[in-house]
Amino acid sequence: MEEEFYATVKLLSGEELVSKVCYCSDEDVLILEKPLLVEPASHKKNGVEVNGFSLKEWIVASFDQMFVIDKKNVLTVTEVEKKIIEFYEVSLQKINNGNLTNSIEKLSRTSGYLGSVEKMKESLENIYKKS
Repeated sequence: MEEEFYATVKLLSGEELVSKVCYCSDEDVLILEKPLLVEPASHKKNGVEVNGFSLKEWIVASFDQMFVIDKKNVLTVTEVEKKIIEFYEVSLQKINNGNLTNSIEKLSRTSGYLGSVEKMKESLENIYKKS
């Protein structure tokens, strides 16, 4: 087994993954640790379209963190830059914390409330006193 490194792995299926990778030459396989699927993403910022990518879970119906891929199913592997490693690690943290999207802003404490507890209490007391 060779040393681990962070890489982008392009599969013959067309899927692109970012993962910690280790090549096992004895069996001619790649071992991927916590692989995330790369998806193109774009949004408008100040009227200009910005293109990039997002990362999401590759295999959703499993709690396994390591996957073995036969090298015959791999198109290419390339080591990634430090910025992508940082983005990968932040994405993993968000997935593990259940925060899958960073585009949703948190609502303020008063958002969605139609009134306060004191007002509701007063309203209910008035209804009770009338009957």
